[in-house]
Amino acid sequence: MYNKLTPIEQVERELIALIFNKNEIVDLLQIKPKYLLTKINEKILEEMIVCYKKHKIINLTLMDGLNTAELVETSIDIIDCDMYYLNDWERQLQCAQEQILNRYKEKVIKDLFKELEVGKVNYEEYQDKMDKIGKIQITSTNSNRMKTINDIDTTYEEKTYIRSGCDYLDKKMKGFALSQLSVWSGSNASAKSTYLNQIALESIKQGYKVGIFSGELTDKDLLSWITLNAAGKDNIKQNEEKGYYYVFKTIKERILKWLNNKLFIYNNDYGNDAREILQSVENCVNKNDVKVLILDNLMAMNLSKFGDQKYDMQTKLITELSAMAKRLNVHIHFVCHPRKSTAFLRKIDISGSADLTNIANNVLIMHRVNSDFKKSFRDWANLKENEDHPIFHYSNVIEICKNRDLGIQDEMIGLYFEQGSKRLLNYQGEEKDYGY
Repeated sequence: MYNKLTPIEQVERELIALIFNKNEIVDLLQIKPKYLLTKINEKILEEMIVCYKKHKIINLTLMDGLNTAELVETSIDIIDCDMYYLNDWERQLQCAQEQILNRYKEKVIKDLFKELEVGKVNYEEYQDKMDKIGKIQITSTNSNRMKTINDIDTTYEEKTYIRSGCDYLDKKMKGFALSQLSVWSGSNASAKSTYLNQIALESIKQGYKVGIFSGELTDKDLLSWITLNAAGKDNIKQNEEKGYYYVFKTIKERILKWLNNKLFIYNNDYGNDAREILQSVENCVNKNDVKVLILDNLMAMNLSKFGDQKYDMQTKLITELSAMAKRLNVHIHFVCHPRKSTAFLRKIDISGSADLTNIANNVLIMHRVNSDFKKSFRDWANLKENEDHPIFHYSNVIEICKNRDLGIQDEMIGLYFEQGSKRLLNYQGEEKDYGY
């Protein structure tokens, strides 16, 4: 059937055979290679084959958006697998295999029926071929899941940590490691967003680019807030009549120049569809080498494309975020609001599926030290009424509820809020130099 194939055609046929795991299936379905005329198609094909040899599965997302899914003569659109499996390579391959096989079965059955109608085959031949087509199945991809010790790469790789700027947190956790996911929570006005803005500045200071989605602020308002954080109290002034603070013009210009091409903010004009947000931030990572992503917050995202059940949608989202952090080698900070509670806020109070905190590498809660906090903290810590505690002398508290790497939990870290600059300081009067 395949006479005098060119090297590229032969590679194509091998790729198709890999997809179905059996050359017989390729022959039976009469799949003919399509010429690969462009260098980009050759490159994609090469990457897919390397991927197969390494993982025994094929990363079909390499074709996404490039119109190269027409690998065979009968046109196949880009594989329309459930996007939930985008980062699950084995499930992705299985889904693609099933769809491709079903499309070819449909084509072969349709052509076979035409042959029956015009008398090219009789009914017995037709029925025999139909039986053969019906028996074609996808070979399992699970055969290579278990490894021997010799198959496992035991080379030690030092993790890269991005410091937070909070001295005690960095001492306890080393900072935030690349390829990991942190979930943040806290009551309204607890300074979650404020501190994450500060983490963005600290990351940029260390040479790491940052991408932010804020579902509650416009890009202009968010940038204004971050500019205040970067400026510090000595470079801002209050408009006494209107009450707001602004950055001196020359300082603002320096900050904006420093942040350009280092800080990327999602354009909310395009809506809040979670799928589109994730795709946009992933494109930003790939194009600009971003290493820190801040997604603020779960409640501001439309999860309808993740399913129709609330907790299932959240589980799919957090699973995909965790996989994205690993795949892109970035750290993702993800904000999830808590349920309404009058008790001391705990990890189990974070609203949504339990998988939000189970899957995350780190879970942190921001507390604002006010009268409600003191009362609920006393109840939680079994303190006497009006009994003092060192944590009460701070304005804000970061609680490390979970740190998978080092096993840190229930660790309270006090910070001081600086009015105007909206900075959270390690000690009162601390001055930060971001290098702009």
